[in-house]
Amino acid sequence: MIRALSRAMSARDGMTHQHAERVQRYAVALARHAGACSDSMIAAIATAALLHDIGKLGVPDSLLHKPGPLTPEEYDQVKQHVILGADMLSAVPFEGPLVQIVRHHHENWDGTGYPDGIRQDAIPVGARVLAIVDCYDALTSDRPYRRALCHEQAVEMIDARRGRMYDPVIAEAFLRIVDCLRSAGPKPTRDWLPTRTLWLRDARAT
Repeated sequence: MIRALSRAMSARDGMTHQHAERVQRYAVALARHAGACSDSMIAAIATAALLHDIGKLGVPDSLLHKPGPLTPEEYDQVKQHVILGADMLSAVPFEGPLVQIVRHHHENWDGTGYPDGIRQDAIPVGARVLAIVDCYDALTSDRPYRRALCHEQAVEMIDARRGRMYDPVIAEAFLRIVDCLRSAGPKPTRDWLPTRTLWLRDARAT
């Protein structure tokens, strides 16, 4: 099911799928460096990173590829992608906080994020990891409404948001390793996940 969802996302938008693969690589490396290194948590973070935007399958292309700024109403519609994604993934038999990470990866450390406005340690640690690397890759990629920022500009923005949008401890860990992350080449998705038995329930038990 996870492979099928990943293929569906790639078929809808290849650039989104490439973004997800980069985010997955960054998220796993950051989680390990920050100490969130149990097999089950790494598996949840890796899978959530790959599928964190799966809910955008339910958002119109006209909004996702709009060249100008979104209206408040349009932005509210785009923000629904985290709820749609969590709902889709709730049907996946998965051992770990996959659904919670996807639902909460746009929450902010100070409680100003969405969809639930939770803050600090109430945000799942995997979502706190994902929020930082998702933002970094988005900032350094071309988008319909702006050109990519350079690495230095993106790092400065993340540094400035420590303790406001991002967990300050995880953000500090990211800033320590970001240069290594961007110089490392991409790896196949399967190399970033533990063995299948660690993250999928046995089909006989479902």
